[in-house]
Amino acid sequence: MKKAKKGENKISKITNNFAVQRSFMVIITILIAFIIIETGAQPTKYKLNLGDVSYDDITAPRDVINEVLTEENRISARDNVENVTKEDSKAFVQVIYKQDDFFKAISNARTSVDKRMKELGLSQYSKSYNEYLKEARKTAANSLSDRLNDMSISLSQAQIEYLISTVTDSELEAFETLTKQLISRSMSEVITESNIDIHIQNLFNSYKNEQGINDQLKSIGEQLSKSILRTNQIVDEEATEKKRQEAYNDEANIVKIKKGSRIISFGDIVTMDKLKLLEELNLLETKSRYDYLFSLGILAILLFLVGIVAIFLRKYNKKIYKSRKELLLLCLISVIILLIARYLFPYYHGLLIPVFVGTMLTSILLNFELAVVINCILTVCISLLLRGDYKFLYMGLVCGVISAFMVTKAHQRSRLSMNGLLLGLINAVFIVFINFIEKSDATTILTESLAVFINGIVSMVLTIGLLPFLESAFGIVTPLKLLELSNPNHPLLKKLLMEAPGTYHHSLMVGNLAEVAAEDLGANALLARAGAYFHDVGKLKRPDLFTENQLSENPHERMTPNVSSVVITSHTSDGVEIATKYKLPSVIKDIIKQHHGTTLVAYFYYKAIKSESGNEVKQEDYRYEGPNPQTREAAIVMLSDSVEAAVRSMSNKTEEKIEALIRKIIKDKLDDGQLNKCQLTLADLDTIANSFIKVLSGYFHAREQYPDVKNLVKKDIFIEEKGEYNIEHIKNEVSDEARKDGGKKVDNN
Repeated sequence: MKKAKKGENKISKITNNFAVQRSFMVIITILIAFIIIETGAQPTKYKLNLGDVSYDDITAPRDVINEVLTEENRISARDNVENVTKEDSKAFVQVIYKQDDFFKAISNARTSVDKRMKELGLSQYSKSYNEYLKEARKTAANSLSDRLNDMSISLSQAQIEYLISTVTDSELEAFETLTKQLISRSMSEVITESNIDIHIQNLFNSYKNEQGINDQLKSIGEQLSKSILRTNQIVDEEATEKKRQEAYNDEANIVKIKKGSRIISFGDIVTMDKLKLLEELNLLETKSRYDYLFSLGILAILLFLVGIVAIFLRKYNKKIYKSRKELLLLCLISVIILLIARYLFPYYHGLLIPVFVGTMLTSILLNFELAVVINCILTVCISLLLRGDYKFLYMGLVCGVISAFMVTKAHQRSRLSMNGLLLGLINAVFIVFINFIEKSDATTILTESLAVFINGIVSMVLTIGLLPFLESAFGIVTPLKLLELSNPNHPLLKKLLMEAPGTYHHSLMVGNLAEVAAEDLGANALLARAGAYFHDVGKLKRPDLFTENQLSENPHERMTPNVSSVVITSHTSDGVEIATKYKLPSVIKDIIKQHHGTTLVAYFYYKAIKSESGNEVKQEDYRYEGPNPQTREAAIVMLSDSVEAAVRSMSNKTEEKIEALIRKIIKDKLDDGQLNKCQLTLADLDTIANSFIKVLSGYFHAREQYPDVKNLVKKDIFIEEKGEYNIEHIKNEVSDEARKDGGKKVDNN
């Protein structure tokens, strides 16, 4: 047991190893690509499928058997063989026994009535004789009905009562004699499954023609015939199978095509039997004479190309090289393009193959440099499929790189659509010049130019169509997706505007700060802006409990510091919940969750210390649950959030004070360890501070102060759900015992 468990753990460890998974993905991709290219590149003689019209006269190079028609003839001959039967020696005895049991059951039932009356000591002249007679007959009828059911003989209740109460002994005796004669005569003949209905009908007719019994007994006899009569012949399985095999193997079933005979003529429809003949004669794409060297060459080239991609990723793009999701996406894009190419390569020398789809998808979803490499790889692979068509090769290599450039800075789908037209024009011009070199005729130039122009448009259409599915399936957030999320018409932003207008306008300003800072820093500015727009959506659950949305009284004045802290800090987890409901990407949800890190809610923490009069107040109870920002964009949103709230609440705004406050906020965050995991350097933080100063230098819009708390907050202190700075006056009023639990840093927002 321990050895088995150890073996299972070892297998699980191997399968969960990323290097093993990566190798598996690559091997599967190579195999699929090999199959696609090898089957398409193999030389073909006749490109015919079932139901196609033949444009050639095809004759048999040798004698060949039409296996389809031969098999049809064999199956037909086998199925037409009748079953071989033999006598069932038990059948006659079983029928006779059943017949005798039937009449014995009737006799017993009739006798039971007389016996019951004698036991009661009643004569027909007794006063209650008829009553007890009726009861005795009813009991006998029920008993007889049960007995007949056990024998699988179906009679109606009226017929059973007739046999017990009405029929005379002589009539019953005559009926029994007749029945035994008729059934014995029938069973002496050959009765099979195919003729048993005829024998039953003959019995019906015999009863009907009999003059010695009444109609009631005739009807009972008919019912009895159906229940008793059975076949006396059984199928001899061995003999039947032998006869069928002989019929199947009969040489008369074979349809032979002689050498030189015509298999299919010009204009004929390709039927299944003719298709099989062509395959048998190796006149279709078939594996009967497999070209191993050809396939080995394709496989070797594929391995060489995959090796180039692996080296490039390992040396220049380790992030993708170590990402399971992005590697799978890259493999999927490659397979999709090869599949499309497999079915389009016969048309216009492959000039309709939208190889640019793979290049543009890679450029948008992954990165430009990898897109250029993948474009070269896919172009070479498809050229193998086209058996080295140089026009496609040149167009793919040159125009593919151009397509990667075109989508790199395209941040709107409408812009992509226009780029599709431009790509089509570039393709057409390029092919025109290639045809000039080849001295092609005007018709060729026109048709091929039109083909590649359509290719450019279709490539862009397919790119735009596949992009949302790949974004969703692989959780990749593209610039196009971020722009869509940043649209003010997004349902969640509209909800934020209507239900928490103060938070909405705060988020817009945070977005402006974050975007400028991210651009100056070289981070993802679109992600920073989109994350900033949604960072406070958790406040939608309780908008009135946040100062920016309050018009009159502050509900926190009636709440304990601990409850207020819970309300304030819960807006991050509430935000993640709302973001999940609205299907926001995981990177946005990460910013929502991380934009406060584990910052302390200063105001309520120190208020709690004051109100508890020295009792222990745990600082961790007044901190956000985190985690701290893990990316530069999340950190930028955190700092933008703090800075916007602090500057807005300043009473006397000057550029010097704003700059001092910005740098203090950044320093406090740094000192509190909130920026430890986001890979920001001190130089980066200085760049961010300068960006904030640049945006806020002309921003002097006043903001309502957080309501004063009696005996706790001095006039010039910035304290609200979003405030924690300038708290020295608060600390001075807190006891030494409470202060020793104080943290390095406090929260904003």
